[in-house]
Amino acid sequence: MKKTFAAALAALLAAAALSGCGREVPPAAPVTVASDLHYVGEAIEDGGELFTRVVEEGDGRQLNYIRPITDAFLAEVIEDKPDALILTGDLSFNGEKASHEELAAKLNKVVEAGVPVYVLPGNHDVNNYAASTYLGGERAATDFVTPEQFEELYKNCGFSDADSRDKASLSYMVKLNAGVWLFMLDTQPYYLHEPGFPYCVGGVVQDGTWTWLEKQLKQCKEAGAVPLLAMHQNLAVHSERFTTGYRLYDADRMAQLLADYGGQLAFSGHLHPQHIALWQSEGGRQVWDVASGSLAVWPYLSGRVTIDPDGAGRAAYDYEAKPTDVTAWAAATGQTDPVFEGFSAFGREQFAINSTSRGADKFVEALGEEDAAAFRRAMGQANVLYFAGALTREAADELAASPDWAAVERAGEQGVDTARYLATLVKEAEGDHCSLHIDPAG
Repeated sequence: MKKTFAAALAALLAAAALSGCGREVPPAAPVTVASDLHYVGEAIEDGGELFTRVVEEGDGRQLNYIRPITDAFLAEVIEDKPDALILTGDLSFNGEKASHEELAAKLNKVVEAGVPVYVLPGNHDVNNYAASTYLGGERAATDFVTPEQFEELYKNCGFSDADSRDKASLSYMVKLNAGVWLFMLDTQPYYLHEPGFPYCVGGVVQDGTWTWLEKQLKQCKEAGAVPLLAMHQNLAVHSERFTTGYRLYDADRMAQLLADYGGQLAFSGHLHPQHIALWQSEGGRQVWDVASGSLAVWPYLSGRVTIDPDGAGRAAYDYEAKPTDVTAWAAATGQTDPVFEGFSAFGREQFAINSTSRGADKFVEALGEEDAAAFRRAMGQANVLYFAGALTREAADELAASPDWAAVERAGEQGVDTARYLATLVKEAEGDHCSLHIDPAG
């Protein structure tokens, strides 16, 4: 009898320990995260020469195929059935109302399929005076969305179902389950936008938002839940080349606040390459920042993270980035354009070319045709690896040993800034940026 009682008591104590001193252990939460869709509505462009030039002379975003890329991605989300889909801003190309309307309709179908969707604005999304159409040979101004219109358009994507709303911004909090509270943070100063200053690049947090956020984080901690933060600008330093305008203003204050209340992970975007960085305080507190690669950039990555809370304010996290299979979607939906048969290879090639086209004439002028061609080949290879989260130390060393890299070094000696960008990528290269595991202890 005594042995039976002792065994039962031990089992109860073990269960209590596992459940956070008597709290029921919440279930694990599988979540899908993506960023920087830069969706272009059908009414915005006609596939003509003007928009083609915008794509080819841009930064490598495959905007001429963003609609099928988005459709393929959302089809995968519906099939996977995660507990939530989180989109961390820059939903639209340049805030065009028509682009937002079309994307919101697609996201509503995801919600109707049983997957909650949570969105926040990026720096391109609201009050963007660069909103334009590209029809025929003419670029013309078009309607953008205001903060109020953004909220109304995406009311089914977080705003209507929020457990708490911030009065100072479009920030909100939603409880994914009893153990995970999601904080969708609006960090955009769109109130500063005007015709001569169409949109801001950097992000800030409003005074009222700081007050709201700390209050909600305190309640989250008291409930034994873990906070998961999502915003557009970055929390940690991802590269010495990408700080001002990329990292949130007062990011250290934000990271410290999150860490004080048990936060271990934040999701951002904005950069466009897939990259993971660690913020660490002087006292050793740590918060990981996953900057999701742009869905508009090859290989069209999104993340899958499983959050396993312990019921006592900590959790284990397992994250993996995954490419979107546009070819499989095209086959399943009967698409007839032959480009979809090998879309990933096509996209990789186009990205390598288009991401090096900006300033190409200046490369020739500074380096000569032969060195300029070698420079662009090296840059294309570096961008392909870096944006895919695959510029490991080994890959960087191999790139730097390639024959084309000599042209990069010569360009650096001549003061070509893009050469310094490439040198920084190689210098900072380390491990894989497509996966992450965080233990409950941090």
